[in-house]
Amino acid sequence: MPTHFCDGLKEVTLLNGVVRLEFHRLEGGGLPGGDHDLQPRIELVLAMPAQGFVQALSLLDQVREGLIKDGVIRPTPDSQNEQPATPRRSPNFA
Repeated sequence: MPTHFCDGLKEVTLLNGVVRLEFHRLEGGGLPGGDHDLQPRIELVLAMPAQGFVQALSLLDQVREGLIKDGVIRPTPDSQNEQPATPRRSPNFA
């Protein structure tokens, strides 16, 4: 089974009960010595039934909670009107 490295999720579509997840990776867009802008390139399209997608979301939410618990990422404000902490000073100046 091949392994695909992806930098992100580009698009999600739902059509006729099938969810399609389009993953992308970033590639250099220029020639050697030229412009090196990174461009997203489709790496993988995954199609799954809507019920399987809902189950995957539940599993991914558990992974996210584990990352928060381990301190790998910080929690984001949820829909309960929580506001992100306002910095006391600009992060651009020491």
